[in-house]
Amino acid sequence: MFRRCIGIFILLAACVTPAPAQSLVAIDQDLRVFTTVAALNVAGFDVELGSQYHLVRAELRKIADTLDPALLKKLRDFYATHKGGRPDEEQLAKYISLAVVLTDPPELKPVGREESLPDEARGVLGFAELLREFYQKAGIARQWSRFEASYEAEMDRLGSPLRDVLTRTDSYMRAPATSTAGKSMRITVELAAPRNSVNVRSHQDSYYVVLGYAPTPKMDEVRHAYLHLRLNNTLLSAASRVEKKSNLTALIAQERGVSPEYAQSFENLLAESLIRAVELRMDRAPAARTDESVRNYYRTGLLLTPYFYTALAAYEAGETPLQNEIENLVKAIDVGKEQTRFEQTFSSIPMPERQPLRVEVPLAPRVDPVMDLLLAAQAAFAKDKPKARELFEKVLRDHDPNNGRALYGMALIEMDKTNLDEALQYFDKTIKSGTADLSMRTWSYIHSGHILDFKCQRLAAVENYRKAIQTGDNSQNAQATAERDLAKPFGGECPQ
Repeated sequence: MFRRCIGIFILLAACVTPAPAQSLVAIDQDLRVFTTVAALNVAGFDVELGSQYHLVRAELRKIADTLDPALLKKLRDFYATHKGGRPDEEQLAKYISLAVVLTDPPELKPVGREESLPDEARGVLGFAELLREFYQKAGIARQWSRFEASYEAEMDRLGSPLRDVLTRTDSYMRAPATSTAGKSMRITVELAAPRNSVNVRSHQDSYYVVLGYAPTPKMDEVRHAYLHLRLNNTLLSAASRVEKKSNLTALIAQERGVSPEYAQSFENLLAESLIRAVELRMDRAPAARTDESVRNYYRTGLLLTPYFYTALAAYEAGETPLQNEIENLVKAIDVGKEQTRFEQTFSSIPMPERQPLRVEVPLAPRVDPVMDLLLAAQAAFAKDKPKARELFEKVLRDHDPNNGRALYGMALIEMDKTNLDEALQYFDKTIKSGTADLSMRTWSYIHSGHILDFKCQRLAAVENYRKAIQTGDNSQNAQATAERDLAKPFGGECPQ
């Protein structure tokens, strides 16, 4: 019994230690996107960016022939009435925005309160109810089993070029390939989407890249989203260092051919200017082609691309990671010189015939009370657990009763107080939450197993360890911990 008491104190010490950084990027299947795009294909979305449909898309479009006529009409009516007067080519993005803020099928419910969702997703939020009905009546689980091998083969094909582009990008930034502060990027292929299509959406610090089939994988777009994921928060913080920044946005406020998001937000202008400059430095294209690209970006409103392209030469000559160098780069911006550059060059640059691709990675600050509360709670966790508890409870009470981060935080606090039954309940809710990180779900299984071992419920503990192993997540050496405790009860054997 003494050994088992020692065990529970070890458990409590382990559970309140923050998890270290984990992998930043994952490529995997996404049944939310599969369901949504399949529904769009029968609802009237009919855009193809290649010479023919992919076989998977062609087959899924046949669902319309056998679908309940009443449901088919509702899907088509919804799609038609939510086009907003825009062509079909502009419709897919907002439905992808919706898909990535839903829980997994069959529930397909928003992961948070409506006001916390991206604007585009809120605009078509009513489609989620139709998706739930469509998932059941169209037999989407069965459809997925037909095509799963095709998706796995495509993800395998993308694996090598993805690793290459991310490795080269990390190398240029001198950055470790790990995540901090809950950041993540999930890449999935969607063979039912138009060929050669790319959709990049973001929600808080989570990024989603949805790639249609392309003979040559669209790695430039993946790299662009990855750079935003890596650098946005640092750039947002550094933007406050620039004096008279509104003078720059005022220059392009009335100019034709300028992207509104740059004229309306200096933060967006700053981030996109640097990221485009980084891409050009990485590509090392011939000087004439690079000069043309710089001019084209400048004409769309990226007034700091020429500055950053030149300034990055000094960064390349040093050894400092790019994130650590950003503040110096931004502080060195001379708004007066940039105004002069604009007066001398902007009007002489013709508008590009084709606007450069802009992935949807919002940078400008948004009011997000849930994230503010979570960040404050996480900051208080180590030194003031009553305050952390108050903030986590406020998230669950006033905003989202199923918020994964808040539930996990409450579980750890209950463990710290040795309220093991309450902790088990919160860990179970974390596992079931659609917004809990994979690492949180994995460690919820492990911590639940530890508690159950301590309570001498070995069979239930073993089941939790097995589920932790099945997740494949290895944050904080989770797999080795689960394997160890699967082989031998945590804290020692129970008394006979």
